[in-house]
Amino acid sequence: MIKLDKTLSKDVSMELFEFGDNILLKHHIKNANEIKPFLEVNHKFWLNLCGLENDHLLKEISELFAIHPLTLEDIKNTSQRPKFEEFDENIFVVAKMIYHKNKAHGPITEQVSILFGKNYIISIQENPYDIFDPIRTRLENPVGKMRKMGTDYFAYTLLDAIVDKYFDCLENAVEKIETLEDQIISQSKKTKLPEIFQQRKTIQQIKRNVWPTRELLSAWKKSESPLIKKKTNPFINDVYEHVIEIIENLEIQRESISALVELFMSNLSLKQNEVMKTLTIIATIFIPLTFIAGVYGMNFQFMPELGWKYGYLFIWILFLGSTLAMVYYFKRKKWF
Repeated sequence: MIKLDKTLSKDVSMELFEFGDNILLKHHIKNANEIKPFLEVNHKFWLNLCGLENDHLLKEISELFAIHPLTLEDIKNTSQRPKFEEFDENIFVVAKMIYHKNKAHGPITEQVSILFGKNYIISIQENPYDIFDPIRTRLENPVGKMRKMGTDYFAYTLLDAIVDKYFDCLENAVEKIETLEDQIISQSKKTKLPEIFQQRKTIQQIKRNVWPTRELLSAWKKSESPLIKKKTNPFINDVYEHVIEIIENLEIQRESISALVELFMSNLSLKQNEVMKTLTIIATIFIPLTFIAGVYGMNFQFMPELGWKYGYLFIWILFLGSTLAMVYYFKRKKWF
């Protein structure tokens, strides 16, 4: 599984979107103290933090929002499984964001921690690169649901954006699998077995993160927290159905890769058989020639044909005749 290069995460950046029915303001935050005034306003706000290297900053934010120490450990530990946890003042969600920076390479997996309370949403990422630009665009719509609904709906939109990227990664993997299949069948390009297993790893990587995401959404659906409104449930059900669809497609692609391996091995065996067949035909053609040459290569003093004037010419005619006769016979049998 491809993880993030930690050298990209040394600089922690924060952006805060203050929004409501008639307001949308973006703020670049440099420290935790600049967040305090927003806790006292009536508007909702989204704090997006990128980078996990500044432990002091994370500790200050955890104290500011009364984040449980174990939750803070989960945020720092980027090997967490996707999960859903309820607290009195907030709800904590761990999700895995999978995306391609370059389709020629495998997908990148990044942990996203989401914490939301009554009037705030916090998203914490490993890397400044994210997939939340559509969320920022939707916030600009003054009549959209993003500004009017609660923080639980905003958290849903983040999860929805993450799950939508699963589809993109799966689609990219399917295209590569189909390309490999075409190459094996048409033999237009020499396909290597590691290329097939690389696609299997990609499918396993997506599946490893999708399965616990289903559990996460199932726990959300069962939650009775006052922070989650009933009118958000249909949207969560929609994401849940998307995850089920992805899981079903992953199973199909897993079977496709198994079939692809069998096709590759069958094609390889067929090529080897063709090579052996060619070598066998060549060896068979030379058997009578070797026999004739061996007979007349014996060092007996008295052999009737040795003194014959046309003996050498006769041997060549015999060589060529037997060769042409065998080639004709093989072609009649359609052996080549």
